[in-house]
Amino acid sequence: RRRRRRRRRRRGAALAAGPPTLAGPTCTYTNVPVEGTPPGISIHNISTQVRACVAAHFAGRRSNQRDGVVHVLSRHTTTALTINEDESRLREDIIAFLERLAPSDLPYRHNDLHLRPASDEDRAAIDRNWMSRGKGTLEDFMAQEPRNAHSHLLAMTLGQTQSIPVVGGELALGQWQSVLMIELDGPRDRTVGVQVMG
Repeated sequence: RRRRRRRRRRRGAALAAGPPTLAGPTCTYTNVPVEGTPPGISIHNISTQVRACVAAHFAGRRSNQRDGVVHVLSRHTTTALTINEDESRLREDIIAFLERLAPSDLPYRHNDLHLRPASDEDRAAIDRNWMSRGKGTLEDFMAQEPRNAHSHLLAMTLGQTQSIPVVGGELALGQWQSVLMIELDGPRDRTVGVQVMG
């Protein structure tokens, strides 16, 4: 009985003290640039940049704790992220497959620029993301808007986030795996968000 009481007292004291706190930052976020993508679909290995974000996150830590997770986010509606092998001929196969999956020359409603904006919500989105930021008028927006519905559909199909375990300060990727950003509507300057937690 005495042992039980002691255990209860210890447990109660631990709960009263609250959860343990970690020294230093537990989360960092970085926008990684991927600049000057070529026209059309292209594949960009961003593993080195993601590893650099992980290394910077854990640099200067007093503890030996180097485990966590890294979340990678495509910040655009016409790019995607995947984890796969980065091999030249496989890149060509991936691009050919994606072009067959959603051909750019099919008739898509999004590409009927003369019918847009088609709703008050569409107009409000253009105002919020274009006109209110001083980028120009509605006519300016429509003049620069590409016919890229196929790129949006591919981005939705492929996905725009990846989460990768970090073990001992290293990405827990397989031997042949790389973090790949897939440009679906180049040429563009892009950014990928990288958040490291741990």
